[in-house]
Parts: sequence; structure tokens; C-alpha cells
Amino acid sequence: MNSKQLHYFLVTVQKQSIAAAARELDVAQPAISQQLANLEREMGATLLVRSYKGVSLTQAGQVFAQHAETLMNQIHTTRVALQQLKTGQAGKVRLGMLPSINNVLSMALIEEVNRCYPDVQLEISTGPSYSVREWLEHNEIDIAITYEQDVTLNTMRCSGLINENMYLVVGTGAEKQTYASLAERQAIHFWELSDYELLIPSDKDALGKLVALYEKNTSVLLKHSKAYSGQLMTGLRQVMQGEGLMILPSSAIFHLEETGLVRALKIISPEMTRTVLMATSRTASPTDAMLKLADIVKQVVAAEQQSGHWRGELCFSPAPMTPERRQSHFA
Repeated sequence: MNSKQLHYFLVTVQKQSIAAAARELDVAQPAISQQLANLEREMGATLLVRSYKGVSLTQAGQVFAQHAETLMNQIHTTRVALQQLKTGQAGKVRLGMLPSINNVLSMALIEEVNRCYPDVQLEISTGPSYSVREWLEHNEIDIAITYEQDVTLNTMRCSGLINENMYLVVGTGAEKQTYASLAERQAIHFWELSDYELLIPSDKDALGKLVALYEKNTSVLLKHSKAYSGQLMTGLRQVMQGEGLMILPSSAIFHLEETGLVRALKIISPEMTRTVLMATSRTASPTDAMLKLADIVKQVVAAEQQSGHWRGELCFSPAPMTPERRQSHFA
């Protein structure tokens, strides 16, 4: 038995299909079948039942899957420890997040990590939700801060951070012309959004998935055929120029609200929200540096929520904050 066999087995179980596992691993299907057959022969038990629908675990397979995941965690932890020893970066943590989350968290995270844990080296990568998910799945990052629409619970350990409110964002300059009817409003009903041209990413992105879900649940079809690059900053420039509106959380636009460049109308009836999660891979054991960073992430999220930069309901009970820490967050 070797790590390749264990990896092939666990991916096959996750995908419930040898063909799907072959696509995921970019390996020929017969090669996976051969490795699984060798594994069953060595274990002296049938682990998988194969049918035209895919594969399912036998009773022996269920027992083996639990131990296989533990073994893979141990192998990964050992590799990480040896790599850290080799590179001298025992405190390095790779964090991935979306641009809207990066906008509200990154500076405060860097400040707090430098202040509380100067031995921890923080490396932040920013990209769309599907890229963040793929980075975590391929061990290119250690921790992902992403949305519930883009997590896989059977391969990720997840911890809720905040149920954020969603807003219709309008450029203040554009209110005087195209969007004059929105100038004095603080909230907007979801069905009213269908009256406006919206800049929305495709349903490959977590926000696109969220909008599609609300359209389905409300039977309200929104207008989102307007050209949009999918880049947050580009979209906000379009909004400020009056070329459309966006649906975003306050984390993405609080800095523009403070300077008076945009206004945010809370989306209600139904209230539009989504959950932000912190996720790690189930195949990786958390290092001490990862645990330290996870603690800092929650502290910073709580601080930004309290400041009003990130409006919504926390998914956890924040630890008491010292005056020094509160000052560092809200200065």
C-alpha cells in the first residue's frame, strides 16, 4: 500500500466514480482501476462496489476510508514539517480570499499578525471564488476565506465567520441622472432590482450562484446582460460612472461609502445574505501557525463587523478585546 493508492481511493470515493476521479486527477481511468484493484488485493477485502451508476463503499470500504484519510493527513503533515525544516519557514501560512474580503481584511490581518505573531509569515493570494476553492483543493493555500456557495464539505473543514448583508451599490454621481429615484432610499426590495441593469459575474462565481438562487426562489429575473469584466475594481468604476449597478456586501465598498463615491441600499423582501466561511483541507492537519492565524482572522472579522465596515451577523461569539487591540482595529 502506498500514498498514491490511498489518494486515488479517496478521490474516487469523493467523486463516486472512477471516470470522474480520472478527470479530477488527470490520470487514465485504467491506471486508477489497476491501483484500486491492487489495493483491494493487498487489503484482502472488497472496498468498492462498481456499477453503471459509479462506485459505492462496502462495509469494509467504509472502515478503510476512515483510516485512509487519517493516514493521508499524517503523510501530508510529515511532508509539510520536513519542507518547513528545509526552507526554514516553520511559521508560513498561505491564505486565499476573494477581492471583496481582501478589501476589508488584508491590511488589518497583516497588522495583527505582525504585532501578535511576528514569527508567522503570512502570504495572501486573491482571486475569484472558484480559484480560491481550486487552490485549497490542490494544496496551493493552507486556509481559504470564501463563500458557502464554493465549499465542498466532504473535503473541507469549515468554520462560519459572518452572515453578510448584500446591498445594491449605486454611484452617487449617477444618482442625479439615471438613478435619481434611488437617491434618498436606504433599502430596496429584491423584486425592484429587475428594473435596473446589473453588473453580475457568471454563475461560475459564488456571487453569480447566489443571484441565481435568489432568482429561482423569488421567480424574479434580473437584468445582468450588461458587459462586465468580472473584476471587482473594474465593476465599481463602471458603477461610479453610471454604467450599471452592482450587488455587493459592505466589505467590498465601505471605503468608497466613506468617501461619498457610492451609496449602498440594503436588499430586503427577502433580505439578501450570504455566509462567509474559513476553510481548510480535510487532508491536511493544521499547523501551529495556521491555528494562530485562524484566531487572528476571527478577531479581525469581529472588529470589522463592529466598526460597520462589514455589516452582517457574526457566526461565532467574539473573544473579549483589549483596549489596545480595539484601538489597533479602529484607528
